[in-house]
Amino acid sequence: MQLDSYLQSLPTKRKLSDVKSKILTRLWGDTSDAFPKPWVSSDELLELTGQKYFDRRTRELRDELGCDIESSYIEQFNGHGWRLKSSSLSPPQDRGYLTQRQKNKLFEDHNYTCVTCGIQISAGIKGLQADHKVPLSRGGSNELTNWQPMCNNCNVGKRRACEGCELECETCSWAYPEKFGVITVVSISEKTLRRIDEYSIRNKTTRDKVMEDASNYYLDDKNKD
Repeated sequence: MQLDSYLQSLPTKRKLSDVKSKILTRLWGDTSDAFPKPWVSSDELLELTGQKYFDRRTRELRDELGCDIESSYIEQFNGHGWRLKSSSLSPPQDRGYLTQRQKNKLFEDHNYTCVTCGIQISAGIKGLQADHKVPLSRGGSNELTNWQPMCNNCNVGKRRACEGCELECETCSWAYPEKFGVITVVSISEKTLRRIDEYSIRNKTTRDKVMEDASNYYLDDKNKD
């Protein structure tokens, strides 16, 4: 399939925005590139689009138009990358956003507090945001009951936790912290995080268990010396 044919097959009645067109064209790459297409770094897409929140546009391509786009941490980039896995299209989902009145009520009902880390903060791009509890890509809806207030840092953390996750969202602390406990977000380098993940896979355990064991070692066992 050629790029032009792919773009024409997208289920949209409106012309793609310039930013989304640039993203898809770059992810498609050379016609000779087989699927899955080569990874493209977030840094490159940021420079290409000139939009700090290009990743939101990319997720809209995936959710609203059904593009088979995936994101993951890529060692050679020392950061995240994006690629087109195939030319197939999934049934599109209306991403939808809350009205300003609905968003204000959501924040007010929670006293402008992040449901995950508990920080009280004003709404804004770097502040409190409206988050889908269950992501649209995992079958979530735009119903008011599927929204929660989350600060920017926790929202980014949740997004990364969702990448490649196959657990049931209905049992996830990110989606339902009021039921399954609050996840604490801490600063950690990408390199260390990947080492933890590799260790957990190698030892058939979980990331949480590795972190808990490490904490107990330093906070309990080591202090006995």
